[in-house]
Amino acid sequence: MAKYSFLNVPAWGHVNPTLPVVQELVRRGHEVSYYLTEDFRETIEATGAVFQPYESKIKELAKGGIGGRNIGMGPRVFILEDRKFVPPQVIDRIRAEKPDVILYDFMCGWAKVIRDELHVPAIGLRATYASNEHFNLFKHIRAGMQNSANGQEFLERFKALQAASSSENPMEEITREFTDVESLNIIFMSRAFQPMVETFDERFLFVGTSIQTRHQETGFPFDKLNTELPLLYISMGSVMTNQPEFYKHCFEAFGGQPWQVVLTVGKSTDTTQLGAVPDNFLLSPYVPQLEILPRTQVFVTHAGTNSVMESIYYGVPMVLIPQQPEQQMHARRTVELGLGVQLDKGAVTAASLREAVEHVANDPQYRTHAQEMQQRMHEDGGYQRATDAIIEFTQKHVVHV
Repeated sequence: MAKYSFLNVPAWGHVNPTLPVVQELVRRGHEVSYYLTEDFRETIEATGAVFQPYESKIKELAKGGIGGRNIGMGPRVFILEDRKFVPPQVIDRIRAEKPDVILYDFMCGWAKVIRDELHVPAIGLRATYASNEHFNLFKHIRAGMQNSANGQEFLERFKALQAASSSENPMEEITREFTDVESLNIIFMSRAFQPMVETFDERFLFVGTSIQTRHQETGFPFDKLNTELPLLYISMGSVMTNQPEFYKHCFEAFGGQPWQVVLTVGKSTDTTQLGAVPDNFLLSPYVPQLEILPRTQVFVTHAGTNSVMESIYYGVPMVLIPQQPEQQMHARRTVELGLGVQLDKGAVTAASLREAVEHVANDPQYRTHAQEMQQRMHEDGGYQRATDAIIEFTQKHVVHV
């Protein structure tokens, strides 16, 4: 039996892919502790791991109301602040646990402080693209932003956020976060989706999306679905959900059309301001995505990492409306692979939305490509392959295991 400490940032997109791995390690008889903010306690404890809380500066970002275009970059500045803020809270607990291996998300900069202080073997975890000297996600995001008015505004706001950081050169430090690698790095993305994948050596293990059936009560009214109609699933993710104008475009585009539309509106949307909801729409603040996607013909998505990977996992073609720079990259890659089409969020109309969905639904090549990519992702091995690799690493690097 081995002991593992998972160290992560308080962001669902980074946490969710690790949960099946944690649960599988516990099932195989290993001890796991997981360090996160209090918001994640119930989720972590449900895996069988021991929850270990800490406070994060990233929460101050949310309290300060910095969102919109800043949402993708702002947390990266505060991650540098957590390098100093978090270690004093947790290092004595981790030292007392005496983990055999530390597993940490690549954006969890404070984890590297712990690793270096305690000299514990470590495994890197990435819920997005891998980076090396040939492909660097952060540099690609910055380059893409230079070419658009919105992107230039984003960079100007980022400069203001840098001023709030005590780091001497936050841009340089953040770039290093993307390229710092361990002898084993588990990438929760399909190998076929990774740009320049041929430049990544054996240190990088691409396992595809990490999915395990969640046996939990969600409250979603499955009994209200009209199973005689093809299902169109629309979700802008779990963060930027207060988009009433977009939802009205959806009503106009698909109301009364031969679709059963499932629309995620989040908790912050005042649905009374949306007007009459078409009879063929089912609105919900939360949709159990892993249960809806297998029923879905077309997925309209914000192109978040987990959403794109989960859509591929179930072989569902997409209409992508990215909301921030990293999602722009996901959307471009998805289009390159023939898995869907992309719309500019600032130019979406009811007509363009309906045209895009009908185009993807009626051209069989999109579903064919999605199903081919689905097969390749399943061959990547998912959480089972990740767990096998972790145990093999432990046996190699820890003498008493």
